[in-house]
Amino acid sequence: MKGAWLWLLPLLGACTSEPVKIQVDAAAVVSPQALERHFGSPFTLQTDPVEVRQILRDPELFLNKTVKCAGRVARVCQAAGCWLELRPDTVAEGEGLRVPMAGHSFFVPQDVVGRRAVVEGNLAARELPQAELDHLRGEGLKAIGPLFLAATSVVVR
Repeated sequence: MKGAWLWLLPLLGACTSEPVKIQVDAAAVVSPQALERHFGSPFTLQTDPVEVRQILRDPELFLNKTVKCAGRVARVCQAAGCWLELRPDTVAEGEGLRVPMAGHSFFVPQDVVGRRAVVEGNLAARELPQAELDHLRGEGLKAIGPLFLAATSVVVR
């Protein structure tokens, strides 16, 4: 057993206090765009997104229009990813914006919670029947007001 550690001696001699230079292939560097995940259709609006806090503050300006908005994903449907809740970056609690995936045409994974997202879709309002409210609450939704953005496109960063 005395010689069990002798195989380490050549490796110890290889250690040096000299800095090691590492060469990085430029193609291996990940760009910020590569960290984006896109769900649904491509964006149709070429404008910069409006912050979700502006939409929540004055929804009448955006109601019944296609809008592109940005915020932080607070929650995602725990059953299938068929909706998400978008909140302003600076608000920890309070009501966010309900964002169902338009017609269940696509879904988002639950691992996007806490990430910044840009969502495009039609902003509308309708009171939800009690059965639908109960169903959405059961899936974890907190934003149960009449305002919602029927998403056709979601990009998560």
